[in-house]
Amino acid sequence: MMIMRIAAIDLQTFSANLFKSIGMKAASADITATSLVEADLRGIYSHGVVRLQPVYMKDIHEGRTNPNPDIKVLRDSVSHALLEGDSGQGQVVAHHAMSLAIKKASEAIIGVVGVKNSRHFGTAAHWSLMATKASMIGFSSSNGSLLSAAPFGGAEKAQGNMPMSYAIPNGNSNPVVLDMATGEAAMGKVEMARLRGDPIPVGWAIDKQGLDTADPNMVTAVLPAGGAKGYSIGVILDILTGTLTGSLPSAIKGLDTELVSRGNQSGHFFMAINIEGFIPPEIFAKTMNKHSKILHDVKPRPGFKRVYLPGELEWLNKEERLGDGIPFQEKELSILEDLASTYGIEPTW
Repeated sequence: MMIMRIAAIDLQTFSANLFKSIGMKAASADITATSLVEADLRGIYSHGVVRLQPVYMKDIHEGRTNPNPDIKVLRDSVSHALLEGDSGQGQVVAHHAMSLAIKKASEAIIGVVGVKNSRHFGTAAHWSLMATKASMIGFSSSNGSLLSAAPFGGAEKAQGNMPMSYAIPNGNSNPVVLDMATGEAAMGKVEMARLRGDPIPVGWAIDKQGLDTADPNMVTAVLPAGGAKGYSIGVILDILTGTLTGSLPSAIKGLDTELVSRGNQSGHFFMAINIEGFIPPEIFAKTMNKHSKILHDVKPRPGFKRVYLPGELEWLNKEERLGDGIPFQEKELSILEDLASTYGIEPTW
């Protein structure tokens, strides 16, 4: 199997050029491309260029996603806001919303921003990490109208595979990052397995009879992570991103064929917490460093090399790939080359 490595800057330029070719403003194209390339750098291929860009381009081309949304403030206070996303590309809307949450937290200690009528926003961690650049704690979550997860005990899909992320400054190290969906795996990982012709681990998903399957082509729904616990967290996230924002829970809008025909209707929920409002940042950093060292020093179990902090493996992936390039299989590169041909863009590698 031939593997080709592409420099992140080349992939970023290519992706941004694709979005600009279909009418997206340059700044928005850069925001969207950065989100996708960052996912590939961190090893999250399910939310990277090969997996998502073809879908995004198709939705923009066919009018389901607005590449240049007119984002409006529907409700506003010193510490919160509710935004109308105007069917906008999710990354464009999310960048606007998280920036606003950070601005409000700088003034009111906590900033909370909800969004209705947006689209898929990529990896949740990309937005929570924005807060750490301002020395704040970040949280992000989203829902959609594409049902992909079975509730605990259910044999069919009835909710989205709800993503959420916390990102926390970690003294002199990279931020601690929780980035997860409430299913055993993202549906994007199942789709990448289909593309590559690989089996999936038993326990990830079920077939139409509600039985475990290792065949990604037979998957009808992913299972909740941790059984009832993952399912319950997903319900709560659906309420925050859907019910609270007026965007509706995935379980409702995913069954509305008219809504689904208009694109992946997403609601988002963002929060930024200003550490300085609770504790001096230097004390917070000192405690984070001590806590991290304790966890790192734990003796590993047989079969494990060491104990990692949440998100640490992704930081290691990024460091390696910034130096050596992002690896892709030939089949994956052919998807990008087909996009280049379709939209008249030259590959940059």
